[in-house]
Amino acid sequence: MIKILPLLCFSFIALQVNAQGDSTLTGKGVDQDILDSLGMKNPEVIKKYNDGITQYTSKNYLGAVQAFTECVLMDTVYIEAYYQRAQAFVMMEKPSEAIKDFSTTLRLDPTNADAAYQIGSLHMKSGDYENAIKAFEKAENIDVANEKYPYKRGIALFELQNYEGAIDAYNEAIKRNPKFGNAYNDRGSCKLMQEDLDGAIADYKLAVQYDNKLSFAYNNLGSAYRKQENYDAAIKYYNEAIKLKIDYYVAFNNRGSAKLMKGDIEGAISDFNKAIEIKPDYAFAYNNLAGAFIKKEDYKSAVEACDKAIELRPEYMEAYLNRGIAKEMLKDVDGACADWEDAFILGSENAASYVDGPACQSLKK
Repeated sequence: MIKILPLLCFSFIALQVNAQGDSTLTGKGVDQDILDSLGMKNPEVIKKYNDGITQYTSKNYLGAVQAFTECVLMDTVYIEAYYQRAQAFVMMEKPSEAIKDFSTTLRLDPTNADAAYQIGSLHMKSGDYENAIKAFEKAENIDVANEKYPYKRGIALFELQNYEGAIDAYNEAIKRNPKFGNAYNDRGSCKLMQEDLDGAIADYKLAVQYDNKLSFAYNNLGSAYRKQENYDAAIKYYNEAIKLKIDYYVAFNNRGSAKLMKGDIEGAISDFNKAIEIKPDYAFAYNNLAGAFIKKEDYKSAVEACDKAIELRPEYMEAYLNRGIAKEMLKDVDGACADWEDAFILGSENAASYVDGPACQSLKK
């Protein structure tokens, strides 16, 4: 979240003009201690601050940093200048400098929940989830009403696969906002990872109840029902996801998987091809397409689909496994065993039975 403070107006106090009549206002010409005691800012500092805001809004972030730096050199406790310089550093993709300035903001103003939130967001972006969690927790302790702080903490915990901790964080977000669709969706995903399919489905339904525009929640509902082998319900919710987002290639791919499991091979092929049409580098759809072609006994097309999947993702063990199956059916035993060997090396447990099978073992004699 980028927050820009407005330009500040100058505060005027009676200033003594020097004997020569020179009324030029400089930093040295103002007693900053008097201004501080009156709760006022040096007009020169305000002028620099306003220049920084102007530079920022003009996307001249280096100029903004320079102006805000001059501010804090003249007034070392100018909270807004540290905060805005941090925002400029964010735009310049200098996270370390931004975190330092947000931390100074928080030290000078311990009630600034947003500064803590910004620190957490920067840690999150770099993959430092532990420090992100600490910062989000600090933000939510400062502001006990804002639901986004525990929500973001939940996301960081989810990334660490701490699903129980993430559920607790999402519970807090929902407590603060009982109609927070995203929090219900993400809590549902935690439950899905814990194989609590009924709990996941209940949460996904609450997500779309409170926000019926959440296409990904409908997609997740479809996937939960697919795991329950309720393919009709899965297809129903994938349809809803696609209705909301016509280029939702993941939902097309997932609907294709549900159709394939239901026995609708042609419908599955159509959906996998649609996913590829939308996203030509989507390796998963090519591998799934190969699986559909194997079911159709079109092994040549299966090999071609696997070739593309592997080209896009060279360590895609499932694609090697499927290509091996297709090659075996084309009586290319050498090629099949080579693919299964690659799949096994890449970590496919299913490939072991093929590698140790009679066809591959006969090649070693």
